[in-house]
Amino acid sequence: MYLLGIEAFLAVIRTQSITRAAEELHLAQSSVSHRLKILEQEVGARLIERSKGVQGIYLTPTGEEFVQLAERWTSLWRDTQILKSQGSSIALSVGTVDSLNSFFFPPLYLAVSQHEPPLRLSIRAQHSVELYEEIDRRHIDLAFVLRELSNPSITVTPCFSEPMVVISVKAAADFKEAVVSPAELDANHELYIPWGPVFQAWHDEWWDPLCPSRIRLDSANLLFHLLRSPCQWAIVPMWVANVALKRNCYSLRQLSPSPPELICYKIVHKYPKASTLRGITIFDQYFDLLRQNKLADNSLDSWAT
Repeated sequence: MYLLGIEAFLAVIRTQSITRAAEELHLAQSSVSHRLKILEQEVGARLIERSKGVQGIYLTPTGEEFVQLAERWTSLWRDTQILKSQGSSIALSVGTVDSLNSFFFPPLYLAVSQHEPPLRLSIRAQHSVELYEEIDRRHIDLAFVLRELSNPSITVTPCFSEPMVVISVKAAADFKEAVVSPAELDANHELYIPWGPVFQAWHDEWWDPLCPSRIRLDSANLLFHLLRSPCQWAIVPMWVANVALKRNCYSLRQLSPSPPELICYKIVHKYPKASTLRGITIFDQYFDLLRQNKLADNSLDSWAT
């Protein structure tokens, strides 16, 4: 495909003028028109209506359909150039659920960013079900989720599990008891985060599912913005609670009876691309250190190269 023609075509669409497109591309107007003509010959149809005395740009039906193809072609070309410039560096795309991405993995990402040889890391935060789909389509190489789903193309491995606890804003007279029964917690003051079907089943045993909490959160990141009053509470895994405790304005209590521990699963395609195997191996090494608490939050002093 004639890349210079695609570049001119998209510039004309952006500026709505061949003259302004020529200025943007630092070309003569005749050069832009010539490139468009060559592109149309290659496509086999007119893409832009050009008439003297008519202001503005009008796409033909073929031109309208060609816009998305032109954008994709340009994006692929740009990615190819980036790949060429990076040579033999290692690339890895990782997906995680929001709470892990924000409250558990940052020390790991920091450590991986310092690895030699450099590892180009692409990070994505999505829901567990979406991450299974991305792995299945090979759009990402590695993911960490909070649900175990069956997929013949995906290998699912439990990584670790952590208890679920209650966090609240510290009161003037803080809680004397470190353990609380779910029956003592008022559902009207809960900031509810859906931690998966197993947690939901336990939750429904204690609080009427037909009378949901006043505030339901889809992201654990919002929790610390909304948890303002000592009467409010939320149930979170320890990796979120640990961050709350470091802020020194939240209290933590255990639940009795307690919910099932929240399990983190690692998922990869059963037949990963050969080019990603080395990146996954490197990431796994850092992940093991993170689980052993050998990666500090703000430094890499504990990591031995």
